Amino acid sequence: MKYKANIEGFEGQNIEVNVGFWSGPKLLVNGEPAPKGDKRNEMLLQRNDVRQVIATWKPQLLGFDVPQLVVEGKVVSLVKPLKWYQWAWGGLPVLLAFAGGALGAITGLVAFSINAKVFRSELHDVLKYIVSGLYSITALIAYLFFATIVSFLISG
Repeated sequence: MKYKANIEGFEGQNIEVNVGFWSGPKLLVNGEPAPKGDKRNEMLLQRNDVRQVIATWKPQLLGFDVPQLVVEGKVVSLVKPLKWYQWAWGGLPVLLAFAGGALGAITGLVAFSINAKVFRSELHDVLKYIVSGLYSITALIAYLFFATIVSFLISG
């Protein structure tokens, strides 16, 4: 998904963040990837006054949510924070971690990440909860399927 970043001093520039499911966030300036900085995870941005500044990422929720952009030490939020009840509903699959060990944790965290993206989508509010619930149920079914296969392979 793409998120527009409104940053003071960069008016008129099209600064976007592209967040993929499997890849990390990418900062785009006028459709082009931002140049890399001197250090790891640094990007260079050119302000309207021609001064170059450093931008970095600030991960949110252990990297499972849209990161924040830090420009010149100021945090730029790209998305509106989810409400507590959206976190609770979307986070139900994480309970698999307590019942299902590593396999449950992986399945639950992937489903939680998908649910967070659903709540940030343009769907109608009621539909967001339905789709998120379906992803949670799908995560439970996937966990049971893979746990059965692993159990069968181990017992052999």
